[in-house]
Amino acid sequence: MLKSLLLIALRNMRKEKAYTGINVLGLTVGITCSMFLLLYILDELSFDRYHKDAPNIYRVVTHIKETDDAFTWAVAQIPFAEEVRDNYPEVKNAVRFFGTGRTLYRYEEKEFYEDKFFQADSTAFDMFTYTFLAGDPGTALDEPFSIVLTRSIAIKYFGKTDVIGQSFQNQRGETFKVTAVMEDVPLNSHFIFDGLISASSRPKDAVGSWGNFGIYTYIQLPEGYDLSKMYTNLEKIVKEKVDPIFAQYGITIRYELQRIIDIHLYSEIQDEAEAGGSMSVLYIFAAVAVFMLVIASINYMNLATARSANRAKEVGIRKVMGSPRTQLMAQFIMESVVITFTSLVISLLLIYALLPAFNELANKKMPFSYVMQAPVLLSLLAIVLVVGVGGGSYPAFYLSSFNPIGVLKGKLSARGGSVIFRKVLVVLQFSISIFMLISTMIVFDQLQYMRTKDLGFTKDRVVCIALSGEDQVKKSGVLAERLRQTRGVEWAGASNAGPGDGIGKLLLQVDDSEGKLVERGINLYRADFDFIKSIGMHVVQGRDFSRDVSSDTTFAVLVNEAMVKRMGWKDPIGKRFVFQDEQPIEKRVVGVVKDYHQNSLYGVIEPLMIMLSEDDNYLLFARIKEGEDTKEALAAIENTWNGVFSDIPFEYDFLDQRFDSQYKSDEKRSYIFTFFSALTISIACLGLLGLAAFTTQQRYKEIGIRKVIGASVQGLVMLVAREFFILVGIGTIIAFPVAWYFTNSWLQKFAYRIELSGEWATFILSALLAALITMLTVGYHVLRAASSNPVKALRDE
Repeated sequence: MLKSLLLIALRNMRKEKAYTGINVLGLTVGITCSMFLLLYILDELSFDRYHKDAPNIYRVVTHIKETDDAFTWAVAQIPFAEEVRDNYPEVKNAVRFFGTGRTLYRYEEKEFYEDKFFQADSTAFDMFTYTFLAGDPGTALDEPFSIVLTRSIAIKYFGKTDVIGQSFQNQRGETFKVTAVMEDVPLNSHFIFDGLISASSRPKDAVGSWGNFGIYTYIQLPEGYDLSKMYTNLEKIVKEKVDPIFAQYGITIRYELQRIIDIHLYSEIQDEAEAGGSMSVLYIFAAVAVFMLVIASINYMNLATARSANRAKEVGIRKVMGSPRTQLMAQFIMESVVITFTSLVISLLLIYALLPAFNELANKKMPFSYVMQAPVLLSLLAIVLVVGVGGGSYPAFYLSSFNPIGVLKGKLSARGGSVIFRKVLVVLQFSISIFMLISTMIVFDQLQYMRTKDLGFTKDRVVCIALSGEDQVKKSGVLAERLRQTRGVEWAGASNAGPGDGIGKLLLQVDDSEGKLVERGINLYRADFDFIKSIGMHVVQGRDFSRDVSSDTTFAVLVNEAMVKRMGWKDPIGKRFVFQDEQPIEKRVVGVVKDYHQNSLYGVIEPLMIMLSEDDNYLLFARIKEGEDTKEALAAIENTWNGVFSDIPFEYDFLDQRFDSQYKSDEKRSYIFTFFSALTISIACLGLLGLAAFTTQQRYKEIGIRKVIGASVQGLVMLVAREFFILVGIGTIIAFPVAWYFTNSWLQKFAYRIELSGEWATFILSALLAALITMLTVGYHVLRAASSNPVKALRDE
């Protein structure tokens, strides 16, 4: 019997090619896209889980609370790891990663800058699991100046991976011996490096105080360990080691432990090593995947019932010939399953073909073997059962319920309940479509707002040149001066932190609103005389640094408006900052710069101070004159560089790209969301096509009669479309509050965002687009019916 049902299903699919094609297209797009989204979700959930003992590895982060500020850093102090390793037996391992900064490395004639090399403790590979191509991970970092390279770096320098024992140098004259080569760190990692250097190479770097933070620190605990015990130990460390330094200033320190498998999706710390994900985004993508499958199923139901008139006589004859209803239902469900299975096979082929493009879009490296994961296979099975069997059940019940006498006369009898149900389904489609339209436009508007918002500085046409090494940094002033004289350059200046970069924080004494010195943690960085002009910042009170004022070199600092507000200064000029050294150093405010976004728009503008420094800055900013040819200006800048550093390669980037890179992950996710939202809406249009075809079929004779008595085509279109406009209105009423709630929740993660109250046009536009799509779809079918010979519509047997 099963074979017979399958053969009949295949025969009907061949007979109704257009119907089959529309159904297969809708289901294929729905399944393909939902599978891509599922693969994305699974990859996001897989971050750092490849480490053998991942659930028991924790990153130590530090929460710092001052009298008027609180923040969390993803780092700890240098002595922390040794303290817990030596004095707390439950800690199986403790590993630190020390940043080495941007450094030039050389091998023979090859020279490259590297900014993802880190110093690491020798037990790093005892804690973290990576695939090694050569070398012993257990001893690779034991010896000073030993280095472990990733596959990509080994090939970049040596052209191969079999390079154990090879050596190369950095610009400081240090020689590193390759002791191991490993596969590139997987992209599903919260921390990615290109090379690890033995921490014993620079013993001084591994010595620090409990008062300085800046080291990524991880600890490994036994399986099933009670974390409350470890937190008790951490409180003890704070009390014994940290409080003696900070408590006297009213600063409280608290350590927190983050499971590494939770960092990517749940950490909200600003200074993460890599861009983080978002659990809320995964919920949204999961909802989109479900929406696509639901709409595809609704399409099948609507299209199946839309062609009911064509199947009515078949059902009637089968019933007269003695076919039980269960057999008829089995036949229609079999057709649905065959169509779903066909779509599934095509979807797998499309996933195989399009996966590289999707990886590029999503910044992933997912292999096709991801499809063999249990959740994916179970999802595919569920699709066949839910979409195939579930989606086909309603048409099966509906079509098998026809009265044989009525259908043999060409009249359908089962209309009432089914019509209501179909309308409910279409309202659901409209609601989802309008919700997706609104959400897509809100996401686009927010990202556009972030790209175009006044940042308090000018990022366009600014070339950023990073210096590395002490020799280069010492010549930063010379290079900046020559750049100011370079053709095509409007201005040039230097600092040790540009917009978008992290800046330092020091505990200083600061004048409060009454002129009394109080202890405060101050965000600060260094800049030269010309930095403010170079990136277009504005001094709103006082003055900029000036070469004409000799005391500026020793005493002058600038602050932003947020600092003035924080300290409650009515007149900030002359306010003091005291650096607590062996001999206290006093600085005074000479000017206030307009608030600008040092970091992304995710966080509020923080108070900060800018110190004057001429010859120890490692970032140069050269503004190209407006109207100047960029390529020619860059060539002139490179010539200037070569005049100062003839033996060092010239590299640069643009400030706008550097700053906007903070939103790269959000932009990638928005592209994915927008693309799949558009496909979801496209699939929904097929649902409209189904109900429009059904409605037009049901009113075929009415349209013929009205045409005979003189009705216009426009009038006929509006007559049939009126019912759909009512459904659009109901869908709009449902979609608007839901879209408002979810988009407003998403916007809350941005400190600076668009206001939904100003986005009313977006909501109205989405409803108008839905109405336009409805008019075009319905109009197409009504025009076909109205253009046909009315004699065909009025003929009856």
